[in-house]
Amino acid sequence: MQRFMSMASLWLVLAVVGHEGWLVTAAAAEPETAAAQDERAQRVVSFVEAHQPELAKVLANLQKRKPAEYARAIEELDRSVEPLTSGKAKDPRLHELQLRAWQARTRVELLGARLVAGKDGKGEGKAQDREALERQLREAIAAELDIRAEQLAYRKQRSAAWYDRQINRLSEKREDLVTARLKALLE
Repeated sequence: MQRFMSMASLWLVLAVVGHEGWLVTAAAAEPETAAAQDERAQRVVSFVEAHQPELAKVLANLQKRKPAEYARAIEELDRSVEPLTSGKAKDPRLHELQLRAWQARTRVELLGARLVAGKDGKGEGKAQDREALERQLREAIAAELDIRAEQLAYRKQRSAAWYDRQINRLSEKREDLVTARLKALLE
């Protein structure tokens, strides 16, 4: 009888958890309200204005001329901006490096878009502008790679420090750990 009750309890728990999971999934599938969209757009635009003013100008222009593309751009930017706004307190140095990497990446994308947009232009002035943009893009790509290397170096340093702490802990508490492990095995 007790076995039957535990099986019945298990099924009840599974049914409730399954039902709650369905509610969460259904809620997530509902379209975002206009107020939530506006709030997200304001958060993203505020961040972009503070950290990439050139992109903010492009967004403002896009909002006026092509609202549907603006909405898609805000959605895409939100995915890249959200981790930058939430990770600040955990590791300020890593946050700063991630922010610089985002700025470098968006700078490369902006210059690339400007270069592609001006591709059909003809004439000497346009060729000089194109060459200047290509130089800027090359420098921006190099800066992006430098920041990426800096991020990797920082992560390597941080990982090495963690391993050093673990090694020191094992060395300092060696006898206590041996005693505890031996006791656990013999009980």
